Amino acid sequence: MQNLLVRDCRREDLSAILKIEKESFPDPWGRELLEKELSLSFSRFIVAEVDGEIVGYLIAWIIGDSCELNRIAVAPCIRKKGIGKKLLYELIDYCKSRNVKEIFLEVRESNLNAIKLYRSSGFERISIRKNYYGGESAFIYRLKLDRGGENAQG
Repeated sequence: MQNLLVRDCRREDLSAILKIEKESFPDPWGRELLEKELSLSFSRFIVAEVDGEIVGYLIAWIIGDSCELNRIAVAPCIRKKGIGKKLLYELIDYCKSRNVKEIFLEVRESNLNAIKLYRSSGFERISIRKNYYGGESAFIYRLKLDRGGENAQG
């Protein structure tokens, strides 16, 4: 997508992120939690911006040689334009530059678009957490980064 900028999140981005959060998740995070993410030394919090407007974001924790993708969302009005993939690949590149060996995430079993993105990016499903989201299970995915460029990001 033209004019797409991925950068570190700033406090002034939080109002736009809260709006996307509410539109994207049945259990949205609040401002206090998002503000805390900005202060954590191990949190990678990035945003996607188009023409000055925040259209997506990603939050991950990097601890040692492992990464946990906690949140990724794109504004509903601009989905399926490669923004989520760009955010994800930014995280993958960042992790590789810091010798992270694997990235983990969990996703609702009904979130087929996200599952398609993760699988096309080289993630493999490794486990299921039954009824993790109330009546819905979570799929656990992992991307190994220490395979000499075998994953999708190469």
